[in-house]
Amino acid sequence: MRKFIISDLHGNGNIYDSVMAYLNNVNKDDEIVLYINGDLIDRGEDSARMLLDVQNRITNNKGFKITFLGGNHELMMYQSYLQIKDDNYSWSRTSDWFIGNGGNVTAYALEDMQTLEESYETIRFVSNLKIYHKFNETLDDKKIVLSHAMCPYIVKDKCDLKIKDNTFTVENLLWTRRIDLWCFEKNKVGSNDYFTIIGHTPVDKPEGYEYYEDDNAINIDGGCAPYAVGRTNYNHTPLVEIDSNNNRLIILTFNNSNEIIYGNYFESGKSFDIPEYELDNYKKYINKNVKTRKLSK
Repeated sequence: MRKFIISDLHGNGNIYDSVMAYLNNVNKDDEIVLYINGDLIDRGEDSARMLLDVQNRITNNKGFKITFLGGNHELMMYQSYLQIKDDNYSWSRTSDWFIGNGGNVTAYALEDMQTLEESYETIRFVSNLKIYHKFNETLDDKKIVLSHAMCPYIVKDKCDLKIKDNTFTVENLLWTRRIDLWCFEKNKVGSNDYFTIIGHTPVDKPEGYEYYEDDNAINIDGGCAPYAVGRTNYNHTPLVEIDSNNNRLIILTFNNSNEIIYGNYFESGKSFDIPEYELDNYKKYINKNVKTRKLSK
């Protein structure tokens, strides 16, 4: 089974459609699973469409397998729902999610696309998202952990925290960044006991990812959120594959034009360019029929 990871798409329909079509083509040769590492929604105009598509795929077992982990934006969406004071379905227009974090884009589109009961089903779906995943695979003899923002001490225990738990620990897991000074040692972004794959903080690098040696973690937030609102010209989102046979990660960087623009192997704390002739073997799975468009910014 081949395991792929992507993070922080924030409603970027071009990247989403390109990656899903790519994996559909890969799926013709191999059984695969895609892990979505939180923040699928908000700011980007395709947030609702993408969320409902993932919900449909998971709920109805359609296509290749998907594991969707919650991020801080899925948590804010759930918290905004909890602020509703009456029986009429309407998002809390005063919530931090709706006002300052791009939730309004998601909320208005969901209201247009769903009935009342369908909206409740989507909330239930989001509320049950888990917030981290431990792989059996290792990198440099360390087990790989997938978490939206950080890998705290809690992963050492058997714990199935979900969005709906809505506790301080959940907030801590989904919001903490490396630059947060209060982030004490046992609750840091990375852990010496694991190799951690995170997102949450946009990476200003051409390949769209960054390795934090001190935290033993790699950040794969390619910057779809700032791109969606015109703050940057980021145009790079990494799709990571765990290549356990060779003790490495394969990282393919997609742009908004349905292209793979970079290919890297990550191993022993270093990135190596994939030779062009090898990269062509990955590029052959690009579906040329995917229609991309200029995203509003």
